[in-house]
Amino acid sequence: MRVHYVLNHEGTPASKLADVEIHFDEGLLAGLKLVGASVWRSKKGEAPTVLVPSRSYATASGVRYYELLRPSAEPGANAAGGVEDPSAKQAVRRFKEYVRDEYCKIAALPDAPQQASDRPGGRKAASARQ
Repeated sequence: MRVHYVLNHEGTPASKLADVEIHFDEGLLAGLKLVGASVWRSKKGEAPTVLVPSRSYATASGVRYYELLRPSAEPGANAAGGVEDPSAKQAVRRFKEYVRDEYCKIAALPDAPQQASDRPGGRKAASARQ
């Protein structure tokens, strides 16, 4: 599995930094990609926010959202007698943190490699973006 970032250079909306694609290399899902997650600029100036796909549904009290990325164990399925396992929610949190941290590494890279004539010794810099 690989995580790809499709950067949003001067696109709309301006606060969207990148789309996130998960490419599967092995197993039953080999050759497929999962899309729908994205990285957004924080309104408070903090670290970027990672959003994963969700579906909205209406209730008597308003609109709610059903997160599509969630722990695989159903609440109450563990031996604790119906108490949701906190480590299951941690897995989702770790995924979002991983996506955010990797995006920050990519965003810190220079936009274009320097030309050979611009570098001492005439060597070209390798670009990590694709």
